[in-house]
Amino acid sequence: MELLIALFVSLAIVVVTRYAVPRWKLKRIEQPIVIDERFCVIDIRDYISAHRSPYPGAENIPLSYLPRALKEHLDCQKDVLVISDDVRGARIAANIFRKKRKKNIYYVTAA
Repeated sequence: MELLIALFVSLAIVVVTRYAVPRWKLKRIEQPIVIDERFCVIDIRDYISAHRSPYPGAENIPLSYLPRALKEHLDCQKDVLVISDDVRGARIAANIFRKKRKKNIYYVTAA
């Protein structure tokens, strides 16, 4: 019985840390917002999508390159605004940023 309770508690902890916490840290911003100096704007779409419909002032770092870019050269002390194709990609990026920094992550889905 104790083993079953321990298994249930550990499963609950995994679910909360993997799915609920990134949602709390991830906040949606409506599209017509004026981007000012309080954000580091990162476009996590692939190179082709970012080239076809660029987002003004964004640095294009595809999602698959994001962990390496955070280690090597991306040093932003401000809140992060992620430009993504969908919410799923923004959540993955929020998890990557959350491991590196404890900043607020905002996202915009590009059309």
